[in-house]
Amino acid sequence: MKKLFLLSSIVVVISTMIGCKETKALKPNITGSMGEVLMVMDDKWRNSDAGETMRAMLMQPMEGLPQVEPIFNLSITPHRAFTSTMKTFRSLIVVRIADDVENEGISFQSEDNYAKGQYIIRIFAKSEEKFIEIADNNQYRIIAALLKAELNRTRQYFRKYTDGGLHNEIEKKWGMQMIAPNIFKKMKVTPTFSWYSNETPTLSQGMFIYSFDYNSEESLSKVYLLNKRDSILKANVPGPSDGSYMTSEHELPITYKAFDINNHYTVELRGLWKVQGDLMGGPFVTLAHLDYENSRVVVTDSYIYYPEEPKKRNYVWQMEALMQSVKFPDDKE
Repeated sequence: MKKLFLLSSIVVVISTMIGCKETKALKPNITGSMGEVLMVMDDKWRNSDAGETMRAMLMQPMEGLPQVEPIFNLSITPHRAFTSTMKTFRSLIVVRIADDVENEGISFQSEDNYAKGQYIIRIFAKSEEKFIEIADNNQYRIIAALLKAELNRTRQYFRKYTDGGLHNEIEKKWGMQMIAPNIFKKMKVTPTFSWYSNETPTLSQGMFIYSFDYNSEESLSKVYLLNKRDSILKANVPGPSDGSYMTSEHELPITYKAFDINNHYTVELRGLWKVQGDLMGGPFVTLAHLDYENSRVVVTDSYIYYPEEPKKRNYVWQMEALMQSVKFPDDKE
């Protein structure tokens, strides 16, 4: 009898575990396109200062693009229209402003949601004034969380289509791991420089890799990195006409930021490139990764050339997702 009871208990536990896994597996895939955000906000607030606050935040121009493009494409729907088909949207911001709200604040949620790979931000406030205060105080976190979710999805996608040979080549040559999708082809490889690119009839989406010694903090300064970039590109990336070459566009702003990626210090440059002696140009993003254990800086430098279309944001994000996958052997988990 005891054995029968024990066996029944085990069956119940296993069935529960399988049920949980099936529930998780049965979640639908996300809907919507890259960079799209759906905000659930009732009409009363959508057309007021609360709605304008969110539109100004999420649709502000993205840095480093030749044409104006919003950081995100924002759509707004009221709660009454938030049906099951909308609940699978890739990035959701759910807003509730009402007197009966008990706990005012904001939550960031990437699990226990409606679809696989979805990201949800919820904002609760008793009044419009409080909502605007919460949104303003969390503007950076909101944008960063939604962007991180997009880049994570992109990395997950590219991991499915990794070129094993190219991945191993990069690891052996540069002493680091980086996702190398099979859309990349080798354009130029020398002992000190690598150039990979995705080429279509209308798009050129490429990345350079090079390195140099890390001697001091000056090695990661904006001036030093730009001078290094321009000298290396002049020597390795010729333009279409004789004597032309790729370089940075110094007449327009180039942003400089520092942060950690995969537990190593990284500096970002973002701006526009041009071809000296020709009319080509477009956006670039450079990540200079500090390999502290080996006293060197490894640079992943991406560019987009898409002259026939003004929309370049998503292609830039794709390259950022790859560059942010860089890991050195000594990076701690």
